[in-house]
Amino acid sequence: MNASPTGPKETVLVVDDEPQILTAITDLLEDEYLVLTANDGPSALDLLKGNEVAVILSDQRMPGMSGAEFLGQARIQSDATRVLVTGYSDLDALVSAVNLGQIHAYLSKPWNPLELKVVVRTAADRWRLDRTLQQERTLLLALMNNIPDAVFIKDLQLKFSRVNQPQARLIGMAETSDLMGQRLSDLLGSERALAVEAEEREIIETGSQQLDRVESVTDPEGNAQWYSVTKVPIRQGGEVVGLAGIARDVTARKQAEDYLRRAHDELQHAVEERTRWLQKEIGRRAAAEEQAQAAREAAEAASRAKTIFLANMSHELRTPLNAIIGFSELAHSIMEKPEIDRYGGFLDNISESAHHLLRVISDILDVSRVEVGKVTLRESQVDVAEAVRSAMRLVGHVVSSKRQSLTFTPEDGLPRIRADERLMKQIVLNLLSNAAKFTPESGNISVAARLKDGCVIVEVADDGVGIAAEDMAMVLQPFGQAENAISPKHEGTGLGLPLAKGFMELHGGSLTLKSQVGEGTTVVLTFPASCVVAG
Repeated sequence: MNASPTGPKETVLVVDDEPQILTAITDLLEDEYLVLTANDGPSALDLLKGNEVAVILSDQRMPGMSGAEFLGQARIQSDATRVLVTGYSDLDALVSAVNLGQIHAYLSKPWNPLELKVVVRTAADRWRLDRTLQQERTLLLALMNNIPDAVFIKDLQLKFSRVNQPQARLIGMAETSDLMGQRLSDLLGSERALAVEAEEREIIETGSQQLDRVESVTDPEGNAQWYSVTKVPIRQGGEVVGLAGIARDVTARKQAEDYLRRAHDELQHAVEERTRWLQKEIGRRAAAEEQAQAAREAAEAASRAKTIFLANMSHELRTPLNAIIGFSELAHSIMEKPEIDRYGGFLDNISESAHHLLRVISDILDVSRVEVGKVTLRESQVDVAEAVRSAMRLVGHVVSSKRQSLTFTPEDGLPRIRADERLMKQIVLNLLSNAAKFTPESGNISVAARLKDGCVIVEVADDGVGIAAEDMAMVLQPFGQAENAISPKHEGTGLGLPLAKGFMELHGGSLTLKSQVGEGTTVVLTFPASCVVAG
């Protein structure tokens, strides 16, 4: 695998005291690599100070500093793959260089051009692989250091091989190093620890999973903390090589669930008491109607409590997410260019993942606001075609990655409408995102906009998996997702269509679905004539 033809070439440093050799190797490699040359070890070390080098190709016999000596010093300055060019008379130097870890490979003299190219390509592949592995390690470390949940990885002997600080605190240790190489039973020595290890050993032996099991942990003060614990086997090449786990503090959720359960029980008890009273007072119709109204109001209060709980939970989750995004952007802003080139991708991954989760939480918050009537329209005169194109640009990368076609056909002379431009773009974006998600690769998505009977109609159509008739009502409810043999479970919250429907109703409009399994879905947005701006 070579450097991307559109990306920067990787750099090869060639060190030899014979100019004709430097010229020959440069001519051989310069089509694939950026070639730097030096005629002795000290000059090459100076070049390494200011350049990122993938491969170092050094002759052994050079005056002043041998190739092995130069490569030994080069390993301190650079992570480049080091190749020593030797003759048969340099065998002792070659063996010494290998034993000291100064080189990764060697090339025997006399070499031929094909052999040299193969060695350089292999060395560049190794350098690139080492870089990728280091990036993965750094990303894993960054995630474990930033995620607020307790995370751990164990080997086949159930010894901790990786833990983060929340996991150390959960066990009662001050530092993560106190856990490394230790078993839980070694640290705690309790029957509970032995029972946990027995369960984990079964997971490793059977390859099963433990998902979202709520467990209670009592702190030294006797206070109960509740955690949602997930444990899964780690497989490598189909073989289980360890165990990974994550524990999330759900004490607040558990307390809220207990409160709601008590409220439900109290409500149920009240309903039962009221029913008995109604059986005795069946003739008093007016009183019966009054009690029924009271029961309806109690049910609506429980629904509002659920909505408020979701809103409060969303607000609480946004705070740590904003901190993760802020610190990743701050780190990006204070880095020098070499650090950005090296670590910027990791920060972008962290920021992108946090933004994705923040968008999910924002959707939940928007649903809550719609349900309690706290969304206020900020109306302006909106260009429908431009709003649609803006949403198409935002979903363009997803469509491109699946090689789907995305077209837009607006009617000529389409009038502007009075609407909340942000909410309208979000409506169209939600529909396009759903269409891209449930349309297979190389599928087709189309958007049309027209004026009909004084109303502005926007249609988003795809030739994806479609929705069964019995699932139509469900997908328009919050968190509703259809699942069948043609459309397996997809990732997401199931809030896209309900949000779009809610926002359309705030505008006095409507959202309707037309779909057939295996043939695709068409979503029709209707903005009423009262929204249309007269030309």
